Amino acid sequence: MRKEKDHWRLLSNGPRQAGHAPIGTTAARLRPASVMTIDWNEPITGAYCERLAPGLLGEPLNALSSLLVLAISLLAFLHVMRRHAVTPGVMALMGLAIAISVGSLLLHTFATRWAELADVLPIWGFVAVYGAFALRNSPRRLAGVPLALVLGITVFIAGLVLSLRGTHMVGDTVSGSTQYLPALLVAVAGGRMLWRERHPSLRLIAIAAGLFVLSFSFRSLDIPLCGMFPAGTHFLWHITNCLAFGVLLAAMIRYPASDGTADRPQV
Repeated sequence: MRKEKDHWRLLSNGPRQAGHAPIGTTAARLRPASVMTIDWNEPITGAYCERLAPGLLGEPLNALSSLLVLAISLLAFLHVMRRHAVTPGVMALMGLAIAISVGSLLLHTFATRWAELADVLPIWGFVAVYGAFALRNSPRRLAGVPLALVLGITVFIAGLVLSLRGTHMVGDTVSGSTQYLPALLVAVAGGRMLWRERHPSLRLIAIAAGLFVLSFSFRSLDIPLCGMFPAGTHFLWHITNCLAFGVLLAAMIRYPASDGTADRPQV
């Protein structure tokens, strides 16, 4: 019994000590192959600075900040319904944004492998769908539906693989944030395309990209700054990402057309 308590005490120290490595971290990849099989009910400890013990209330700030995306999505839905601006793309993105909020809440309360999957699936779904619709709605018709679908599927699979297998291009010193590099690349590529087209949504997309870079920084600093800030900075990733989602939804709602009317925003 004492050994079990000591074992959990070691795990519950999270990022401050050895901790339990999340999927894809260096520690996880160094485990023997016989224990690499994923147990979807396995608790996640040490992935976030705020969590030091199991339980639904182990990450109060991270959990509460997860609900902000839900609030933004519901406000966007009410705005769309009031303006009668319902489109398949907008509805799909709002649905994925709501799923992101729910998945993040599950991860930061239950903190298990299945909750981690519920967190990353809608995130990469949102990135893939937004990128595909942006490409498809380009006034220059750079791509048709097939190419847009290929782009969306490729981004989704790449993001999911990086999230669950943790391919490390920068290392573990950025709190596992390298998994979001495909999203950053999509933002840069999309911004460049909009700049070349002088698209009216460029300013909003640029603001969203800036917010994402800021949120990426907050997520990356969660573990390195844990000694200085016991609550971590991951909840700030949620807040700035929430603002980025709101701006992206506003851009899609305000400039939905691709038939030459995109320069006349809906009012």
